[in-house]
Amino acid sequence: MVDAVIARFSSTPWCNAYITSPNWALANTASRVPKPTSEDSFFAETLGTSRTIRAVLTLRPTKELEDGNALGDMTYGEVVTMMELGDGLNGHPRIAHGGFIATMLDEVMGVLLTLNIEARVKRKRDMGVLGSDEAMNGFTAYLNTSYKKPLPTPGIVLCTAKFERREKNKIYVQGTIEDGQGTVFTIGEGMFVEVNMKNRL
Repeated sequence: MVDAVIARFSSTPWCNAYITSPNWALANTASRVPKPTSEDSFFAETLGTSRTIRAVLTLRPTKELEDGNALGDMTYGEVVTMMELGDGLNGHPRIAHGGFIATMLDEVMGVLLTLNIEARVKRKRDMGVLGSDEAMNGFTAYLNTSYKKPLPTPGIVLCTAKFERREKNKIYVQGTIEDGQGTVFTIGEGMFVEVNMKNRL
């Protein structure tokens, strides 16, 4: 399945440049996997059709953040996620709905946060220390979206997310929706709150 997705995106030159770059490595897009709890069902199922988001591929930097960085125990400072969009996401003819574009920004920011939480848990397991943060999750507190240009569909877009700063359990992220060749359609600034889910059960 992953090989098929890689082959699909590799046929687009700018996607292939990311895929073959030594600076980027494949990463898990956890929200694209259906779960029995119904978690992530919106992105994995509702938006997982031939007319919505046809394929998704996430890459993370090959170089991890140094220990003691300003983001605390974060491992990766950014991600890029490629999405192949169908024409079932439109608000105007051949133009993606603005609310959906905000969803993409929220999603790629969440992918970055989730990837770091997974890396933290793996690190603790490898050390034989199973901390209470295994049940950590992030919730969107706000997302400010600025639309620069209409986003045409169908087609492939580049979604980026990068950590800006962290203040205790508040994490600030910047994101963009681009065409992979220099055109920026939308930019976003979000704040996520990291919550220990065990305290919510």
